[in-house]
Amino acid sequence: MAAAKKEEQGEAIILAVLLACAGAILSVMSFENSFNNTHQRIGLALYAAILMQMLVGFCRPKRGTKGRTVWYVFHWIFGTAISLVGILNTYTGLKAYHKRTSMNARFWSILFTVEVAFMAFFYLFQEKWDYMQKQGETTIDEPVMVISSDQFDNQKEVLSRQSSRNSQSSRNSNSLGNYFAKSNALKKLFQVT
Repeated sequence: MAAAKKEEQGEAIILAVLLACAGAILSVMSFENSFNNTHQRIGLALYAAILMQMLVGFCRPKRGTKGRTVWYVFHWIFGTAISLVGILNTYTGLKAYHKRTSMNARFWSILFTVEVAFMAFFYLFQEKWDYMQKQGETTIDEPVMVISSDQFDNQKEVLSRQSSRNSQSSRNSNSLGNYFAKSNALKKLFQVT
């Protein structure tokens, strides 16, 4: 089962890299690429970063080796940065589109913002799904006692009566216990042998 999941994940990663490469090829062939605006420069840097991320992925150390943690942190931070810069670059592209065509890109900006918000929500929801599922379950370690309000009032009254009796009897037994303990000690002290 785990091997199949890894294989699917690997296929998805390869597909993502191929789509990014196809996007790069289409943008170079279809658009004027003088790289005189921010969107084009950031896009070029993103294509390079995506390819570098792919190469870093191929150089992954085995689990348990010394460099695996460093590799993982770098790979994760770099991938997250690529994603965030890609989102920002979409907004710069919409701004460049507005400048070039004088058409309003507000609708597309709002639509993209909704998409990003949905993806962020879905990501966070998926991350906590197991946790939310466990909230309705009880574990063996957690005893569950259901008490109605009438039972609670009755139990509270009984407990208060018991605690007042216990405190009085404990004071008495402590006093008597102390008395007998002292008298025993005195008897033993003055005991004639």
